[in-house]
Amino acid sequence: MSELLFSLDTMLAKPETLILPPTVVVTTLEGGAVLLDLQTKYFYSVNESGWAITQLFETGTTVDHACERAASWGANGTLDSVTEFINRLAAEGLLTPGPASTGQPESTFSGPWTPPLVEKHKEPLQRVMISAFDPTLPLAE
Repeated sequence: MSELLFSLDTMLAKPETLILPPTVVVTTLEGGAVLLDLQTKYFYSVNESGWAITQLFETGTTVDHACERAASWGANGTLDSVTEFINRLAAEGLLTPGPASTGQPESTFSGPWTPPLVEKHKEPLQRVMISAFDPTLPLAE
């Protein structure tokens, strides 16, 4: 994994807007979501708290705003788990710098707060994400 992009100490010094790139496709599930990176073919599961934070980055937001929203949802005391979650998304290429947001995106969260988690699944979806017109595949008889 690459070096973390943000730390608690530099969070406010990085007012850069981050956004989910167009190569990341999201499917919501009960209790979270699955993110599929179409470039790497890897998919990631995020829990409910993680999904609430991730939604803020769909249209672009700053780390500071994401932390403020998490605090309002009940991230008591420290925001270390929130910044670690954002760092992990960025390190995996699921967040990229984006254009400055015209407004602050909103996301709702109504469950009990748990530390946001992201889990990278072990196998990429290489065999699933293939074209039926790929000439390297054998023809069905």
